[in-house]
Amino acid sequence: MLYNCLCSSAYYIFSVLRQERKGNEFVRLSPVDIHPDRGIILNVVKIGILGALITVLLSVSNIVLNNYIGIYGSNAVASYGIAYKIDMFPIMLSVGLPPGTAPLFGYYYGKRDGKSLLNAARIAAVYELILGAIFTILIFSASRPLAMIFLEEESLISLTALFLRLLCFHAPLLGIINVVTSYFQALGKAVNSLVITVLRNVVLFIPGAALMNYLFGLNGVILTQLVVEGALAVICSFMYVKNRPGRIIAGIPAKRKLMM
Repeated sequence: MLYNCLCSSAYYIFSVLRQERKGNEFVRLSPVDIHPDRGIILNVVKIGILGALITVLLSVSNIVLNNYIGIYGSNAVASYGIAYKIDMFPIMLSVGLPPGTAPLFGYYYGKRDGKSLLNAARIAAVYELILGAIFTILIFSASRPLAMIFLEEESLISLTALFLRLLCFHAPLLGIINVVTSYFQALGKAVNSLVITVLRNVVLFIPGAALMNYLFGLNGVILTQLVVEGALAVICSFMYVKNRPGRIIAGIPAKRKLMM
């Protein structure tokens, strides 16, 4: 982790220095060009705290889920561990796309270009849905061969394959959630992103895990993620419609429009 941070920081500084040598007046490292602004600082802190909170709450939900799975023995824990690691491939790809679109969302929002902002959000959502659908099909079809890569015992292979088939359907839903979260972050609406994060990892997930365990046992616990993200995808869709680009930009005060 330290090595990755050092390499990333070195590359960032190198890129800034290169742009400065090229005469880019917007990218400089000189302290003279730093003009702290209270509003900008507060917005950065709000978005930064949200990012940290997402990581913390995700860990909390994983702890809760593992505790429920642990009720059913070590084989269930081991099988879920393998299935979860495999499922991380679509999750990481789904999580990686929205941060790349966030600057684009912010750029169009700053230009008050509602049409382009709408198109960017739609394209990002479509790509996420397609990517999630592809991984769902691949993992569902190859669940057993994937499990056999890591395991040899037949009982564990069968259980891991089952978990993979139960987990894989959430990938397209996760894409919708991540795009909407990134959309709100790019527009500076940290509260909306916070609501999505808290709903997903605390309000819906923890009671949902308890209820699914009570109703359906081990399979219900594994399906908790799919059920929660299905409900949250619907909520995110309503939140986006309520804050769609045309309405958001039309609501910007006149003075603020002139400043952009």
